[in-house]
Amino acid sequence: MESALPKRNTGMTIIAVLALAQSALGVLRTLHWFDAGSDLMGQGLLLFPLIGVVAFFRSGFVAVIAILYVVFAYGALVGRSWARWLGIVVAIVTLLLVVSVVIQGESPVRALVWSVAPVVMIWYLLSPAGRQATVN
Repeated sequence: MESALPKRNTGMTIIAVLALAQSALGVLRTLHWFDAGSDLMGQGLLLFPLIGVVAFFRSGFVAVIAILYVVFAYGALVGRSWARWLGIVVAIVTLLLVVSVVIQGESPVRALVWSVAPVVMIWYLLSPAGRQATVN
């Protein structure tokens, strides 16, 4: 009797776990931005609350990316073909955000932490093994 679960590729499982770790870091970053925004909302009359609203929007954007990493990890673990493209897109968006924060003055060493998982994901998902793992 054959199992209803798809055969899991070890590489894809590692990439899914890496995506979940990136998602967890994203949630922590979201909480940081939310905390910063709420601190700014209570100060000043116009400028600081406006900056606080921008911080809230930024936290929401990071939260959406974290959720997309979880969706990718789910799709990768259950063998969905759409997971490959979602992983590539989310990783590229993350790398663009990393470049953006470096341009804005973030330390390149700190930004390197955020770019490891997306680079590995893109490398694997574009490799022949990654393409083969997502074929239904």
